[in-house]
Amino acid sequence: MSAGNKVLRDIVTDLESVLNKCGVMYHVFYRTKSVMSIKNKLDKKAEEYRRRNKKMQDLLALRITLYFTDDVELVHNYLSSQSNFDNESVDEAEVDKFCPKRLNLVMRVPDFLQQDMKAAIKETGYEDLIDDTYEIQIRTILSEGWHEVEHDLRYKCKEEWDGFKEESRLLNGIYATLESSEWSMLTLFDRLSYSQYKNKTWNSMLRNKMRVRFADKGLSEKLCKYLSDNNATAKSLYRANRTKILKLVMEKNFSYPLTYDTVLHLINHIIVKDKKLAIFEDKILKQDMDIMFGEL
Repeated sequence: MSAGNKVLRDIVTDLESVLNKCGVMYHVFYRTKSVMSIKNKLDKKAEEYRRRNKKMQDLLALRITLYFTDDVELVHNYLSSQSNFDNESVDEAEVDKFCPKRLNLVMRVPDFLQQDMKAAIKETGYEDLIDDTYEIQIRTILSEGWHEVEHDLRYKCKEEWDGFKEESRLLNGIYATLESSEWSMLTLFDRLSYSQYKNKTWNSMLRNKMRVRFADKGLSEKLCKYLSDNNATAKSLYRANRTKILKLVMEKNFSYPLTYDTVLHLINHIIVKDKKLAIFEDKILKQDMDIMFGEL
């Protein structure tokens, strides 16, 4: 295993641990830039880099592909708040134009991996032109396929698209359709969750409301019965802010498995604050939630 792959493996392991704890649905892809790619890039940019006192920052790169578009901001905010965050390239959405938006973050390699990173840079033969950082791209799963096609068949051969503005516009239009579909998918799951709240099918309501990877199959019978008998609490649970809950779980390093019961208690503890429902909490879970999120 190359030094670069070793560094990436450790970085990805730590990142996946964070994402798994908050339950978001994702895939992570990663790569070390090939010798040929490094040569092609630096042969073109070496003079500019030296003149501007810059270095290449994507020797190591990884991509987080998220199932749902509302998780992009969640993960972006978490990563940009970390102590090893360096800089980012973020394209603002334009009201009257659909086009792909960059969301690329540059992170500094942690201190405990610096020796391996130095070895990885030395292996390239361009020690004076490569920084000890890595790049993270954040995308949604629907846009991922579009980006792959666009990168290989337009970005890498831009000259072939000269004079084909209409075709280029149509390719961007496909991206626009995918972006609209992502928002439609959120609306669909929200409608499902609402219908399941009305039908008192609590497991389905919670699953489609939270859209996380649960660690078990469903709520305990006692919690299902409580929700069926207490409609006001059930309604408050349905209306709870999902992003707020997952944001706190990430920030506070909440390490309990996300069972249905635990997620229900998290929503109650952070937002709903039904003291009768809190009686069902496990004592150790209650103590830890009190420390992390404050008492009811």
